Amino acid sequence: MQLAGASVLITGGRRVGSKLALLLAQRGASIALTYHSSREAIEQTVAEIRKLGVGAEAIAADLRRPSEAERAVDSTARAFGRIDVLINMASVFHRTPFKTLKAADFDALIAANLAAPSYVAIAAAQRMLAQPPSDRYPQGKIINIGDWASDRPYRNYLPYLVGKGGLKTLTLAMAKELAPHIAVNMIQPAMIEPPPEFSDEDIMRVVSHTPLARAGQADDLNRLVLYLLEGTDFVTGACYRVDGGRFLGQD
Repeated sequence: MQLAGASVLITGGRRVGSKLALLLAQRGASIALTYHSSREAIEQTVAEIRKLGVGAEAIAADLRRPSEAERAVDSTARAFGRIDVLINMASVFHRTPFKTLKAADFDALIAANLAAPSYVAIAAAQRMLAQPPSDRYPQGKIINIGDWASDRPYRNYLPYLVGKGGLKTLTLAMAKELAPHIAVNMIQPAMIEPPPEFSDEDIMRVVSHTPLARAGQADDLNRLVLYLLEGTDFVTGACYRVDGGRFLGQD
């Protein structure tokens, strides 16, 4: 697939997603970014993309609602004429210690980390299959952002990890369902660009359990996205860990 002239929808582009949006825009893609509460950050990214001479849209949406997920897809297609790529990045991550775990924790984290990306992926795939064919093959591509720890869980994040594990199953099932027309893959990162709320102690604790002895950078994830979009049309149903070796553990 060539990104020049393609239409890309990225959900949740506040941090790493913002850099991804700019990377893809530099390749000639038009970019739509959804936001729920980060309007200012997303609109700033959209303004930077437009300076590159390609289309860019900021779309307010609560993707936990099927109607708003569908509207985000429809808005992208209306703005750019079609939708070629979906990158599901939006996620909610916070501690839920088992001793104080509540049903509401599951409701909130499954809604954000499994239901929302499922709604967007289904709506995007249906639109990709229905729109007129282009010179791109496959007809569309979907990349879901999961988490390495859904394969080797840690404590205190049970609902979050269940949601991300379900997203991996969704990826595999949709890859089978949508072949040969749409390629569906997943990237499972560890810590990429530590969140602002992490203390130095938090970061060092993660790094101490990472065989490559550092936190990930945006390019570690985003260059893999670029490969899956432009570098190959012969990968679907694949799940790539970008975790510095976290899955292997640290002796």
